Amino acid sequence: MQIIVLGRETALCLAEAEAYFGNVKKITPQIAEIDTDKPQDINKLGGAIKLANLNYSDLSSINDVQLKIEEILQGLNTSTKLNFGLSYYGDGNINLSALGIKIKKSLKKLGIKPRLVLPNSTSQLNAASIKHNKLTTGGAELLIIKTGSKYMLATSYGFQDIDSYSKRDYDKPCRDRKVGMLPPKLSQIMINLTKPDAKTMIVDPFVGSGGVLIEAALMGYSCEGSDISQAMTDCANNNIEWFKENFDNLGDIEVTKPQDAILRQYPNTSYSIATEGFLGSNFLSKPTIHLVKEQLPELKKLYLDFFENLRNQTNKPNRICVCMPFWLFPDTTIELKIIDDICQLGYTNCEFTSVRQSTLSYRREGQFTGRQINVFETK
Repeated sequence: MQIIVLGRETALCLAEAEAYFGNVKKITPQIAEIDTDKPQDINKLGGAIKLANLNYSDLSSINDVQLKIEEILQGLNTSTKLNFGLSYYGDGNINLSALGIKIKKSLKKLGIKPRLVLPNSTSQLNAASIKHNKLTTGGAELLIIKTGSKYMLATSYGFQDIDSYSKRDYDKPCRDRKVGMLPPKLSQIMINLTKPDAKTMIVDPFVGSGGVLIEAALMGYSCEGSDISQAMTDCANNNIEWFKENFDNLGDIEVTKPQDAILRQYPNTSYSIATEGFLGSNFLSKPTIHLVKEQLPELKKLYLDFFENLRNQTNKPNRICVCMPFWLFPDTTIELKIIDDICQLGYTNCEFTSVRQSTLSYRREGQFTGRQINVFETK
């Protein structure tokens, strides 16, 4: 068994884990358990902050936790020096400093020279601390997870590469706030929600600046993108060239000539769609409800025409994961409310056992338009 530490949008992260692994069990608001012993590549999971091997799941007390941590660290030690860190997940708090000091004293009696790494202002070590102190390569981070009156104990082996995500998010040469900028983590989550296999092509017919294609290629999938705008296809190609120069490109990428998503023909091979559709006006200041409602008819028609075109394809997509806009106001939320209309065109709205699809959304701080994440299959 393994443990996933979930990202900020926990519903999205749980849905991704379920799509990727199958069964997933939520343990705490931040922790989920997956039924696999095979090491996973955290760089392919946008919603995972950490991955860890579950060592114990039914410890009765902090004293038991301490003894088991000492056993684990003794087994890991390959020299007299050993870095170890502690993170706590669950209700309330525990004194990690006092626990760490007790563990250090016990290890010193065995001739080991331990160095304790603790969180600064929270109960969990962040990726920067883990990386700087080489805890997954030259030491260990122990995750202490409280569930009711019991404790679980896990050893982390993977953590999110925040530097790489930041580079792919902010360093691309072409960034256009007017059309929205899909974060790399969300692109990865959406790709995984389509449940692609190794032969599946990822298609983005609203390619924008090419973020979905970059993430798909990095995850090892062949991918294709198109856009009605020549400026956007040029932007995507510019970013893809930058990507190839700065990262190991694992999948083939193609950006076609400008094409309208509601008219184009789609591939004749196995493919799934992961895309951020048009989100409407990019409001730089808080919009009025009237301004938002003015654009609803045009947006609804765009999405329904898009799904109707897909329905008419000879070769239909395996799955479709699409962002559609919503707007959050103090007293109300405005949505397109076209899920039933899409289903009437011959699609199934995919549900998850761990979360309700209606809860899958993403909104960056300071943005007035949010993204509702929807997953469909053709009947």
